[in-house]
Amino acid sequence: MTEPYSQPLPPISAKLDDNVKYLNELLGVGQGPGHSWDIMAKPFAFSNLNMMSYVLNGYFLTMNMVLILNDVEKCIQTFVSQHQTYTLQDLMNYLNTNVTFVQVQPVTKMEDVVRFILSGPMVTFVDGYDAALLIDTRIYPMRSIQEPEIERVVRGPRDGFTETMLMNTALIRRRLREPSLRAELMQIGLRSKTDVSLMYLEDVANPETVNMIRERLKSIQADTIAMAEQSVVELIGKVKWNPYPIVRYTERPDVATTALVEGHVVIVVDTSPEVIIAPITFFQLLQHPEEYHQYPMVGTYRRWTMLLATLITIILPGLFLLANFHPDLVPKQLAFFKAKKNDPLPLWAELIIAEVAIDILRVAVMTSPVTLASMVSIMAAVIFGQFVAQIHLLQPEVLVYMALVMVAQFSLTSYDLASANLMSRLFILLCTQLGFAFHLRALGFGVALAALLVFLITRKSFGVPYFWPLFPFKWKNGLDNVVLRKPFADIRGRPGVLRPKMGRRNG
Repeated sequence: MTEPYSQPLPPISAKLDDNVKYLNELLGVGQGPGHSWDIMAKPFAFSNLNMMSYVLNGYFLTMNMVLILNDVEKCIQTFVSQHQTYTLQDLMNYLNTNVTFVQVQPVTKMEDVVRFILSGPMVTFVDGYDAALLIDTRIYPMRSIQEPEIERVVRGPRDGFTETMLMNTALIRRRLREPSLRAELMQIGLRSKTDVSLMYLEDVANPETVNMIRERLKSIQADTIAMAEQSVVELIGKVKWNPYPIVRYTERPDVATTALVEGHVVIVVDTSPEVIIAPITFFQLLQHPEEYHQYPMVGTYRRWTMLLATLITIILPGLFLLANFHPDLVPKQLAFFKAKKNDPLPLWAELIIAEVAIDILRVAVMTSPVTLASMVSIMAAVIFGQFVAQIHLLQPEVLVYMALVMVAQFSLTSYDLASANLMSRLFILLCTQLGFAFHLRALGFGVALAALLVFLITRKSFGVPYFWPLFPFKWKNGLDNVVLRKPFADIRGRPGVLRPKMGRRNG
């Protein structure tokens, strides 16, 4: 059975009554059960011309609408007084060029009429004319620009993206006044018709990558992408069960602008305060904007700490478990790595309990009202910091090392990467325990690390090797930019893995 929204709509009729009857039935315009109160249909009569205007309530200011309609009336009166004979096509052309408003255009397809009405602009039909006049009077309901929640910096810009696509593209344009910057508009979602902008530098970005992402966006057949950027990424990236992010999300216009200059593609989804950067590599997810708001040596040190934090989040619990399976191999200088053996639960079970408890605490703090979040944190600190060790549920060493893992996890810029590292951490922990259970000594830990490495090496982000520049190895304009935060004067190239049109870059 064909879905209703997939059926083609009829053409715009020259008879006003036919258009009004069809749209009122399709959109449910009217009062009472089965109708929509927020879609307004207002009839007008100017100089013997019958009109009907449709507009979505909540997307306009009444005073602006009154001024626009007064201007339309004056334009019609002026045109009629200056022309003894005329066609409606002449009148519409006159209105299109003389209505004193920026965005005025004719609409010739009923599909576009319905889409525009549900998007907010005012659409007007004139009796005897087989097209509609669109006047974009929209004022989006939106919050003001605020500081990003995740990628905060000590020094640097405080403006972050909002849920309005128009504002987000403007924030990027403000930083990149480049003629080759393209912002292609498309609608995604069979029912939601969500606005999406595909942004890239035409003379820099790889055209094959741009075409690939463009075609995948256009091929989306989902009813809605209400979850905004996450829905889009899962649909175009074919993510399935891969926990590692294949794109980078950012709330910062400066990060998105830098990505465009490097040759990446930026996807701006309406209703989302985060934009999508693609393609990306594993190591690009470790970079933080704070590195570029500090001097190069300090930024380099910060980058090394992020690499260390990543290793800690992935291997520390498994390494701790392995060390306690073979305490005779632990040198005296690392004696603090040994745990006591007098608790009722095995060590691997304690590590998993601590992991799950920390995740429950994290979710509780996130979902609790602001007035209760502090109380939840204090209660958790008292319970986990004192009583858990006293009742021998968890050993003090377990609490210390899992707390260190949690701090390292929260220090990462990418929340999605931190969550993926959690999955890898549990995988390594379970493999280490299985290796010990089957008397394989350290083989379980080694196999888990090798399997994770092979998994990351074989992943791709829109055709780009995920573990570049380590595999395949590339030092210049590759791994050197991973381990060093170079001075801006020394930045001379773009990531070669992106295959940009223009490889050279100054700063």
